[in-house]
Amino acid sequence: MKRIFLVLFLSILMQQATAQGCSDAGFCSLSVLKTQQNNNQYENSFTIGLNYGNGEQSTSSVNPYMEYTRKLDSRFSLQAKITATYATGFLGSNFNLGDVFCFVTNSTLSKNKRRTLILLGGIKIPLTVSNDKNNSGKPLPLDYQSSLGTFDAIAGFNFIANNKWEINAGIQLPIANTNKNTFFPDEYADIKASGFAPTNNFERKADLLLRLGYYIKLSKSLTIKPNLLVIYHTANDTYEDRFGKRQAINYSKGTTLNGGMVATKSFNQKSELELVLATPFIYRDIRPDGLTRSAVINLQYKFYF
Repeated sequence: MKRIFLVLFLSILMQQATAQGCSDAGFCSLSVLKTQQNNNQYENSFTIGLNYGNGEQSTSSVNPYMEYTRKLDSRFSLQAKITATYATGFLGSNFNLGDVFCFVTNSTLSKNKRRTLILLGGIKIPLTVSNDKNNSGKPLPLDYQSSLGTFDAIAGFNFIANNKWEINAGIQLPIANTNKNTFFPDEYADIKASGFAPTNNFERKADLLLRLGYYIKLSKSLTIKPNLLVIYHTANDTYEDRFGKRQAINYSKGTTLNGGMVATKSFNQKSELELVLATPFIYRDIRPDGLTRSAVINLQYKFYF
């Protein structure tokens, strides 16, 4: 029955892979909001990963990242993550560092060990002002940038019942803006550039996240988790027009519904390999933040010490 459910879910996922959708600005991929944490005896863990996505107007991106976790005691942990992006498409290509995430988690395990609640709080720090240019010196849209240029406050929780059902939720709230992007699509002769929204001095609004997943144990060391992820972008983003007047980007507010599958293979409690597949089912009409993805593949390796 479990294998039949898996085949059906993957079939639906692959049929939707031609859709266009978008993700949040990074917090849905934080480890504590993505999968069950390994409660072993080690105090430290280090993760290295690579994310590949197909984006707007045939733009593709490769996102390497590293994450470090330090257990302070049985309940509290500190985590830090750094990202980078290589993006390429018909407007050019770009590589740069992205963001740094710093956060603290608090984990509570019920007396019968059947329920786990993890609380999360932290910040996202941009490493660029989001105005990298192509080889011709023209500004690139946010699809090609490695960061959105915002300092964000992040809060959320992850609740797991019976080691099977998982629900997590969170908010990512921009609190300071350093975005200096100067992209206007009419600067390019290629008519396809009009497929990107103008993002001069872009200001992004907050995201709310809700995810429901179900763990299926295929063997002692192999677990999969089909999941549905809802991201609600709370208001229309804005930009400055050529006259310095701030304009709303209509229809950039709205809901994204993503389907995903997480497969985790553990090796003697000392390390684990994780594969994530995801694609959108429902997406916002306008996605100026450059987070459009028709399909995402993420592979990471974590070891404990």
